[in-house]
Amino acid sequence: MAEKIKKLLPLLGIILLVILLSLVIIFINKNIPKAKTYQLKNKTSYTVTLNPNNYYASDKIKAHNYYIAKAIKSIDIYFDYEIKKQNKEKINYSYDIAATIKSYADNGTKLIWTKDFPIKRQKKLSQKVIKIKENYELDYQFYVNYLKTFQEYYNIKTESYLYVKLNVKINDKDSAAVLLTIPLSENIIEITEKEDKNSFENKQNMDYKKVIVFIILTIADIYLIFRTLSPKEKDKIILKEYHDIIIPIQNKPNINTDHILYLASLKALINIALNNDINVFNYQNIYYIIIDNIYYIYNMNQE
Repeated sequence: MAEKIKKLLPLLGIILLVILLSLVIIFINKNIPKAKTYQLKNKTSYTVTLNPNNYYASDKIKAHNYYIAKAIKSIDIYFDYEIKKQNKEKINYSYDIAATIKSYADNGTKLIWTKDFPIKRQKKLSQKVIKIKENYELDYQFYVNYLKTFQEYYNIKTESYLYVKLNVKINDKDSAAVLLTIPLSENIIEITEKEDKNSFENKQNMDYKKVIVFIILTIADIYLIFRTLSPKEKDKIILKEYHDIIIPIQNKPNINTDHILYLASLKALINIALNNDINVFNYQNIYYIIIDNIYYIYNMNQE
């Protein structure tokens, strides 16, 4: 048993080394800052234009304020979005801008109605730098009135928002977006902006499934190599090749222990037998020949 464990130590060592290296790769991948494939620059902004009134000194209010919904005439949105690849290759892209009304019930937990309003769709382009500069004057009261017709038709009240989205597609896949959220069913509103760039981050992340498959396949390959190169497997190959000169016997041979020469391999024993034109006797896992009363023995159990 101790001998078998000793022979397995090299294999176990290689397996542990593969696992250790894989863990190191995972650790490095997890902790070193990831190189980003793209660089993004977002300068999207907006201003709110008010209806004529006697209360505000100016009919323009800057972004990131609170606004009286009934006082709003329009929301002037300026999309200024830039994407470039670090390797300066050309980027195949397209983009679209759309406004969408969504109405919710149960305190905004259940979507019950949605309506899309396409604003612009830019066909495919190929450039080294994506520069999107778009101005759009959004008629806020149009969307409020459109919502009211829906609510009056069904005699319901809903929590509703207008989402204005710039969506960039690279190689026909959604890749980045700017989303403005504008309440439609509140008296005092706040416009919020969200930039979605998840698909650009961590492009170098490792696929952990591939790492696991790599470990399993490596261990399997090492096992097969050791199995193929092990003495017993070599002996099995030799036995198939020289089965015609090996004679199995049923009874244990009576061997004179004073005239024994132990051989290190079955191949060496068969070579001696071939050179002397004699057969090899086999009792269980013991193989031997007799030349001039000397027993040449190879014991497979000792491997």
